[in-house]
Amino acid sequence: MKELEATVLEQDNGSRAWKFVMQHWKAIVQSREHMRKCFKRGEVSVNGSVAEVTKLLSTGDVVQIKFNTRAAHESIYGREKLTVLYEDEELAVVVKPSGKTMVAFGYMLPFSLRPSSIQMARSDDIEETDDLPDAEEEEDDDEENEFQIQQNVSPTVGQQRIPCATHGLEKASNGLVLVAKTTEMRSTLMKMHDNGEINRIFRVICHGAWKKDTASDSVATSLHYDADSTLSIDAECLDAKCIQSIKVVSITESNAAEFLTTLDIQPFSPFLGINIRRYLMSTQHPVVGNSGNSKPLKANRDKGLFSAVIHVDFIHPTLSTLISLDLEEPTKFQQLRAREKKACERRQQNDLEELRKGGLENVQNFNRKTERPIAYIIGEKEFFGMRFKVSPATLIPRSSTETLVKATLSMKEERLVYKSPIKVLDVGTGSGCLLLAIMHSIPGSVGVGVDISQEALNIAVINSTEHNLSERTSFQIGDMGRLQDSSDLLQAFDILVCNPPYLDSSKSAKLTSTFVGTEYEPPVALFAEKEGYSAYEMLAESIEQDLKSTSPHVILAPHGLVILEIGNGMGRRVREIFSFMKFERAVADSQDCERCLVFSVAPQA
Repeated sequence: MKELEATVLEQDNGSRAWKFVMQHWKAIVQSREHMRKCFKRGEVSVNGSVAEVTKLLSTGDVVQIKFNTRAAHESIYGREKLTVLYEDEELAVVVKPSGKTMVAFGYMLPFSLRPSSIQMARSDDIEETDDLPDAEEEEDDDEENEFQIQQNVSPTVGQQRIPCATHGLEKASNGLVLVAKTTEMRSTLMKMHDNGEINRIFRVICHGAWKKDTASDSVATSLHYDADSTLSIDAECLDAKCIQSIKVVSITESNAAEFLTTLDIQPFSPFLGINIRRYLMSTQHPVVGNSGNSKPLKANRDKGLFSAVIHVDFIHPTLSTLISLDLEEPTKFQQLRAREKKACERRQQNDLEELRKGGLENVQNFNRKTERPIAYIIGEKEFFGMRFKVSPATLIPRSSTETLVKATLSMKEERLVYKSPIKVLDVGTGSGCLLLAIMHSIPGSVGVGVDISQEALNIAVINSTEHNLSERTSFQIGDMGRLQDSSDLLQAFDILVCNPPYLDSSKSAKLTSTFVGTEYEPPVALFAEKEGYSAYEMLAESIEQDLKSTSPHVILAPHGLVILEIGNGMGRRVREIFSFMKFERAVADSQDCERCLVFSVAPQA
């Protein structure tokens, strides 16, 4: 119990009691909500009488506060009861929920275990020894953040408070935690923990599937280890010495990761979840999650960490009996597997429908992991609601590139609404899908597509004819690094669009194995040197030379716009490369990733 008092000075005359309390004792009360609870508990008095929140104060009034720390703790940590799977007079096994730090978990324990069996250093332990916490271990969005936590309280080594956890779990994880209820048992359990006498099994979902060694398993009917298989420990991997056993629970197909594997992993005690994640990360099968040493799925970035302690067993140090407890895996595990399976089935149906659109009516099954891309099989692909011919000489149109079309149409309406005809230059046109989609959406516009591949331009010409745009379009051989060398491009274009190659050429082997089907596409349309930035640099050089030209015949009009597609995380560097232009905006795609950058010709100084 904290007892404080203050006298109302002239400058506070006429203040409300609640405002006075917040001004003088905010470090203790912390927030308005807890201030209101403090008044509700009758802990604030004026001149010896319990005060209401709205009481008006006068000069000379004596305001007292008797702040009940235990009640404050209970108002936060006693609201949610923890699940207790085992409890006796000395120890307990408790489920830590995900989203709670171990420090918060420790503060919740006294309100979830049987009060009569909890040893306290003093009967008023929390009231007299614990200040309101000073700094929360991690920032939370919930009310726990309003009471800060002491930094010197370790969540993993048996803090001084009783009851206490004897090992830790990450905030994003949930699972079984062994709790000591007496100081003697705390010391005993910590020794057992360090001596490897406490067994735990972690249930995790990780990226990918383990391939069998076909040389040693010549009769294998599957390329991957199936459910119930036991995986060998790779001694070359990080933290391999921490892992005792790994068992495959299930394998689920995934569009984003090809496969998701659910594993039961038993580490040697005292090693914990971080060691498991480090090991799996080094095997190239990271745990699904947003925490350290994990990797999120594109459609699952906000679902925390897919790791949980589902089993614990040990010999009770006092009773000499085996304590063995199991916990069902979190609901989100099955939800993730079901969602990924459904997404794969949906993609399979879409693939078959795409094949049927291309005239292959009798196809019953298609495996995009082993077959050529559908677009190359049927020779066409839909883009921005239009069908375009494609060939191995052209990049297959991506839905993410439709963001470039939308950005172009939006900028046209903002900046060029009265300009006619709109002139569009597409650098690296490929199949012409980008240029033709833009022109189809802007009546009367004219355009030119440039590419270094004549085979690609031949496909673009066919597409322009099929969409009745051949009279408004032309295509020509050209190098994005030397655009000014072509007199046909000196037309003062209103808009220049470009989807350049931006995958890092030094990682081409890894990227083509990661992104299914890219091995069939023209490398020149996918990969660029200098970590993927060389094409941007060449294009920037061409445009900068054009802007410096004193000739009346230029590539970009004085009001011209340059709209570029970029890869994830490339925005800052591309902005620097085009710093000679005025940056207008960045445009995100449907996955909320920065996909396009818009620049305009900077006004002459």
